[in-house]
Amino acid sequence: MSADQMTIGEMLAATVPMARTLNLEFVETTPEKAVVSLPDQSDYHNHVGGPHAGA
Repeated sequence: MSADQMTIGEMLAATVPMARTLNLEFVETTPEKAVVSLPDQSDYHNHVGGPHAGA
């Protein structure tokens, strides 16, 4: 897929390593907003069992 055919979410996943590390899903991207889903992954939980602030 060429760069001009990629969605904003696909471009972010391709160029931002942390987006790939966290397995972020870009549900919706527009010039005004982005909706991102962060899957629950035990490797990224904090000491109380929720998502770590860094995630």
